[in-house]
Amino acid sequence: MAARLELEELAGILRKRICPDCACRSGEPTCGLEDQTRCRLFQLFPLVAQAILATDGDDLESYLRAVDENVCSVCMDQALDGTCARRATGCALDGRLREVVDAINAATGRTFRVGPQP
Repeated sequence: MAARLELEELAGILRKRICPDCACRSGEPTCGLEDQTRCRLFQLFPLVAQAILATDGDDLESYLRAVDENVCSVCMDQALDGTCARRATGCALDGRLREVVDAINAATGRTFRVGPQP
């Protein structure tokens, strides 16, 4: 098992892996969000990391449930009925969950990776 990483270190690993291909960048070298702190993946990152690290397994559904229950449920973009307009317009967490899970698992020394998408 790798040494315990701080949340800031995990977030840095994800920024290097995910941000370059994020839809919000629209081909630009920097984040396309007017306010980069509005990226829900990093805004809610402590909850994201906790949900992923508390989930064992190699099926994406387990992680989707954990994120939905522990992260999306407290996100200000989710409506009371559970719908989320941001998911349709580019939520980095929703769109890149497989990569987020794999990166966190790899960075923390967990040996399983999420299997291929059906």
